[in-house]
Amino acid sequence: ETGSGKTTQLPKIALAMGRGRVNGGGLIGHTQPRRIAASSVAKRIAEELKTPLGEVVGYKVRFQDRLSKGASVKLMTDGILLAETQSDPLLKAYDTLIIDEAHERSLNIDFLLGYLRELLPRRPDLKI
Repeated sequence: ETGSGKTTQLPKIALAMGRGRVNGGGLIGHTQPRRIAASSVAKRIAEELKTPLGEVVGYKVRFQDRLSKGASVKLMTDGILLAETQSDPLLKAYDTLIIDEAHERSLNIDFLLGYLRELLPRRPDLKI
């Protein structure tokens, strides 16, 4: 349902369920189709968690990286995650991935969803 808070609540639910670096796992990756959305959602979640941006929740978009080494939630564009598959084919940096706005259907999202479909049998621990 539109406007119900899924975008900001799902990463917090994943943290509460024991996912993410603060819980000893990998990153919770959260994609957005646009750079402005990735940065503004990261700021909003950080505010809701009452933590500085980049500490627990941060973002990475082209030309900007506001993510500390110990952060648990990484907001990014679909293109950033797709590019990461080149250097980390198994996406071992992540234990959870949230592909937001997938219904917007772009080449990046379509390639990413196809890639993840092929990856899941090799990464049963990865939650999508």
